[in-house]
Amino acid sequence: MKQEKRHVIKKWTDDDIDFVRNHLGISSLKDMSDALGRSVMSVRLFILRQRWSVGPSAKRNIVKSMLKLRFRNIEDFQPSRKFYNETGIGQRRWWELYHGTKVVSKEEYMKLTEYFGVTLQEAFESRQLDLFEDQNVQSSK
Repeated sequence: MKQEKRHVIKKWTDDDIDFVRNHLGISSLKDMSDALGRSVMSVRLFILRQRWSVGPSAKRNIVKSMLKLRFRNIEDFQPSRKFYNETGIGQRRWWELYHGTKVVSKEEYMKLTEYFGVTLQEAFESRQLDLFEDQNVQSSK
């Protein structure tokens, strides 16, 4: 008689979350999963669900700036099939733009402003404010 393996759902503790946050981009997924006693896929999916990114990103993330104009917490925006269809931006491309690993094109920028109901004036002002914030941070260092 064969015994089936039961999948045990292990909740993420605050210590687990802090560990991943502190080791993200430093340790490999394999090393983190071994330290946490979880599978590599579990750690990878947790990082994706948290919308954390690893690797190089754009200096100024225009997409996140635009989302901040419309949402108190940008995590509140959950792209739907309707969003992807109306903007013509695919899922993979959206998340590359969201994480800042790719630069948004002029056409994509225009489609996003239209979808979110952001006027070009608001979008421009947001970009300018981000530029000044970046300069203030650099000058204070």
